[in-house]
Amino acid sequence: MMAIGAVEFITMLSVVIHVDEGHRVKKRNGRSWFSIAREAWGTDILRERSFLWLVGSRMCILTGAAIYPIMATFYLGQTFGLDSRAAGDTKLMLLGIVGLCVTLSVVPASRLSDRVGRKKVIYGSCLAGAIGLGMGAVAPVLPIALAGAALFAVAAGSFLAVDWALMSDIVPKASTGRYMGISNVATASAGTVALAVGGGLVMDTVNHFLGYGTGPRGALVFGVVCYVLGALLLVPVIEGRRDDALDASSGDEAAPLGAAS
Repeated sequence: MMAIGAVEFITMLSVVIHVDEGHRVKKRNGRSWFSIAREAWGTDILRERSFLWLVGSRMCILTGAAIYPIMATFYLGQTFGLDSRAAGDTKLMLLGIVGLCVTLSVVPASRLSDRVGRKKVIYGSCLAGAIGLGMGAVAPVLPIALAGAALFAVAAGSFLAVDWALMSDIVPKASTGRYMGISNVATASAGTVALAVGGGLVMDTVNHFLGYGTGPRGALVFGVVCYVLGALLLVPVIEGRRDDALDASSGDEAAPLGAAS
């Protein structure tokens, strides 16, 4: 925990010291801090249809992406019958594969999205993620499950890079912080939903009705469903870079992408 804290502190300093914010901040205009904080949840956000659809898509996809890391110990122990020591060693190898594949996929996916579009790359990541989880759900032997985990990791890395780029493109530029903060509600909630629904409800129910050891496979199928839902919710999102006239003094913004005419 102390090592993680040190990494967080050092990376925080690198951002604070070296990153240029890029534009003037919106003026406070005498308003109280409470009114400014309350403004974050104003109903005007409902006009941003593409943003709302994208947050829903992000929630579903990140829930699916959280399934493998959360279920790894149960999957290895219950489904393949590994004891705690073997499961721990294998999980370490699995997470190493996932970490490596995520790292290697981020930059190529982001470059590809500049050429073919953000949504196409996200659709591809949803397909790859669903296939990877599906391979784990039906894998008769561990090597096939590990291959599925590698494909799943490529999908996760691609999504994390490109979805954030798409979010940055479509939100109003004068209030980027507000919209990015709201989008992180989905990020923060996804792991909890994956654990409660996939790791709790689905796994326990499938274990009860189909036999012990099938539950983790059922949880991976739940992850596949999440990827499918995420891809469907992405369909209404209107892609395109939003170049609002940034008036920091008034906060005026151009008409939202995806709003009703």
